Amino acid sequence: MSLRSPLAAARGLRLDAGDEGGLRRLAGTVLGALVLALGVVSSAHAAPGAEQLGWGQAVPISTPAPAWFTPALYQRVIAAGPHGVPLSSVDRSPAGKGSPSGGGGGGSGPCLYSSGAAPSGSGVPSTPSGVERPPVGLGPGTWLLSLFCTNVGGRSVPDGFAWCTANFVFQNGSQLGLGTAGHCAAKDALGSPVTAVVTPPPDVCANGGSCEPGLYAIGTFKIAHNNGLGDDFALISLYPQFNSWVRPTMPVFGGPTGAYLGGLAGVPGQTVTAPGATVYTPAFSPAVVGHCGHGVVVGTGGTCRTSAGLFSSSTWYAWYGASAPGDSGSGVEIVGDYAAPGNPVPAAADLTHIIILDATLSRSGHLSEGPDQPGMVAGTQMSKILSIVGSSWTLVNGGAP
Repeated sequence: MSLRSPLAAARGLRLDAGDEGGLRRLAGTVLGALVLALGVVSSAHAAPGAEQLGWGQAVPISTPAPAWFTPALYQRVIAAGPHGVPLSSVDRSPAGKGSPSGGGGGGSGPCLYSSGAAPSGSGVPSTPSGVERPPVGLGPGTWLLSLFCTNVGGRSVPDGFAWCTANFVFQNGSQLGLGTAGHCAAKDALGSPVTAVVTPPPDVCANGGSCEPGLYAIGTFKIAHNNGLGDDFALISLYPQFNSWVRPTMPVFGGPTGAYLGGLAGVPGQTVTAPGATVYTPAFSPAVVGHCGHGVVVGTGGTCRTSAGLFSSSTWYAWYGASAPGDSGSGVEIVGDYAAPGNPVPAAADLTHIIILDATLSRSGHLSEGPDQPGMVAGTQMSKILSIVGSSWTLVNGGAP
């Protein structure tokens, strides 16, 4: 059984490097709680889109888009091209359903609203000098709204929109890309434009444009891996009209100053066995990590948060901190990489899951738990992300903190 839920409350855990006793105490605590946890979790119903593992499920932490973001508004944003739709023109009241003030919408149409071609026209200025950080422009922490579809009678039709967050900027020659979680990309809608809430750069105002936050169709999914924890990443290929709006620097924390590929001091994962049960604990390195995401409530406005610890196993990293549905896709950095002073704020992972429980019970009655532990927030390691995008795409560094 494995259960990773968007509703898990993160619980703090502090372990010092080399504290094997602490790891064993953790294992004992987990073993003592498993009987109660199994009784609760085994009766849970699978959530929509849940990743089934053993008896349980793994639920990624994207969330449905606000009710006011309707198919009609989506079409309106696409039609607006690089001019976008100002948020002030959208009725975001519960009864508004995204209609413009004094106006109405349209039908839903087929799932693939367009061929994915870039909007016509330019209308965006050149990049200003100096370092600017999101939420201005497009970059780490941008709020994304992507189309989801379902199959009805053999035809793919719209099935709502996912609310996610962008992580890091990538580049392939003159083409720029923006990362997010793989489960934020619907396999039947990869050719449909991805929309985002964007505050245009200040020089747009100086050139007669609007600096008001608005909705923009920014590109289409180029790559999508939605294979569960540790293999969950997607890359949006941005329309070239928005290249000058791209700001690769993470808000608050700065960076990324490169990719984190290991090197922090720590302790390896442990296997602790007792009669009838085995607990696997992940490797641990003392570290502070940070992310900026649009999680419901705790991430309102793209709030940046720090978390404790860097746990690892296979191709995922995990940590303890505040996260909520909507944070999916957020970029996670190590805030102060003491192992590499020349790379002080490296990109470490994307944020994709909250862990409730990962356990299996064999036919003989032997219980196995871990290595991901209750309350952890987790995502795909940067080394895995770089292998997903391939050698033609490179991580774009941001400004120094």
